[in-house]
Amino acid sequence: MPEGRLAANRVRLGFLRRIRPSNLILFAAAPFIAYLFASNPNYGRSLVAIIGVETNAGALFYGYCLLLAANASGAVASIILLGGLVARSSGNYWTPALLIAHFAIVLGLAFGLLDIADFIDSAVANSVDPYESDLVKKAVSPRQLTEDARIRFVSGFILGARIYLVTSAILFACVLLPRSALNSVRANSAMLLLLAALNALGVFYLLFVAHAGFASGLFLTLRATVFAYLAAAVLGLAWAAMQGMKLGHFTIRIFSALSALLFCASAFFAYQPKDTYALIGSFDARVAIIKGTPQGIADKIRFGDYEGALSDNVQIRSAVNAESALKAMAENKNVSAAFVPIAALPEGEEIVWEFSFLPDKFKYPAIATGVLAAFLALLVVGAHVHQMHPLAIATEFFIDTIRGIPMLVIILYIGLPLSGAVKSASGGIIDFSNLTRGIIAISIGYSAFMAEIFRAGINAVPTGQIEAARSLGLNRWHVARFVVLPQALKIVIPPLGNEFIAMLKDTSLLSILSVRDITQRMREFQAASFLPFAPFNSAAILYVFLTLAAASLLKSIERRSDRNRQRI
Repeated sequence: MPEGRLAANRVRLGFLRRIRPSNLILFAAAPFIAYLFASNPNYGRSLVAIIGVETNAGALFYGYCLLLAANASGAVASIILLGGLVARSSGNYWTPALLIAHFAIVLGLAFGLLDIADFIDSAVANSVDPYESDLVKKAVSPRQLTEDARIRFVSGFILGARIYLVTSAILFACVLLPRSALNSVRANSAMLLLLAALNALGVFYLLFVAHAGFASGLFLTLRATVFAYLAAAVLGLAWAAMQGMKLGHFTIRIFSALSALLFCASAFFAYQPKDTYALIGSFDARVAIIKGTPQGIADKIRFGDYEGALSDNVQIRSAVNAESALKAMAENKNVSAAFVPIAALPEGEEIVWEFSFLPDKFKYPAIATGVLAAFLALLVVGAHVHQMHPLAIATEFFIDTIRGIPMLVIILYIGLPLSGAVKSASGGIIDFSNLTRGIIAISIGYSAFMAEIFRAGINAVPTGQIEAARSLGLNRWHVARFVVLPQALKIVIPPLGNEFIAMLKDTSLLSILSVRDITQRMREFQAASFLPFAPFNSAAILYVFLTLAAASLLKSIERRSDRNRQRI
């Protein structure tokens, strides 16, 4: 065989060898999958619904790509020029092309040559509350701005684009001009940092925040995965670091004193004056319960679980205060009894039942500080027995506990009762969206697994290198930063990649919180169309494509890491 043909065959085989075998199978099956979606309208409609393709998707995708290209080119060009300042160069051959593309797009946006009004409309309309905001048209799906709001926001965007065009042109010109007394390296660096940060913020908004109406379901799944993965990685690294904490000379004394202080605080709240309430009236109709009365006491009245109860099935009604409860009872508005403070009772009223209890403003702090004090006391005992840092014991307990709870239970617990309790305790100030609740739940659940991965990677670093670094005078932080973490992260790349793929699939559990990801949209479409197989098959194929793409990306990162390690 001629040598030229042999070389060409080697190139082809080399290209095929770089592709994962599972991806080769997928590429071979891709024509059949494409034919299935093209020939069967049910599969096409189900895929469109699952991905979240809205009306006017082409214009939305056009505007999204323009903005992303403008911000990405500006950010990359600024970073290249910033790096070139150190080497006293004007960047590389990519810099002029990026700057030309950046200013061409910004110029078209600033003077209306490139129309992205539809994307601005969609992004703004989906970032406000459709029920309370006057910017959105009522009962219109997908959401749209009113005509006045659309004109206002599009005009504001054009004005902002013109201001940015002039400002960035001046700043880039100052950086590229020959150095002078008024054009120092420090001033250039500050200007480039400002431009890079501004454009990077735009890229972040488009990738992770802005509503992508051309693929909203797909983007929501990917965004939830990325945010949860980053949060879980940070938490896992923190848990791994806490597990490695060493017991100091005064650690046990400090934690013992803190536990004693918390016990004192709990006793202080527990011995505050109690409120005394009395139940008056008859049980012919409802019983008025003042808002804020503990649920346990209301249940005692409802089910007759108190001494001298005349009925075990009483209906109750909420009242704003004692005056409104007594007024409703006096006017006989379906209320025949009331549970009010004894100080507000009318004279001569017969008391059916009297009860004293600690107000919630004292009870909950007493319980919280008491539980925390007892937990710290247990940590102190464990630290004394095992000669471990109390925080290391607490982290180990957290990891073992979280790993033993199913992810669905964690999502339901954090997404429903815990978030509701936080909202109630903060007076409605802290009220996370369902997506945020789900991301927090997944990140907490997976942080326990990532902590063990990081701990294994840290323990795999030879102790001789750590001792050598300390002998050179490096402190604990420098040893961790420059010696331990770089080697540990290279070791744990494969298992961290597996966690990302598992997290990508587990985002489907967020549908239990009505988060409109791929799985939730699949369920909605199936319930509306009554199709037995098309929605489920489409969602399964889409998840396979996503996981294989993620696996290929992670495999390439792993190969590059191995090559860098071999060079070292």
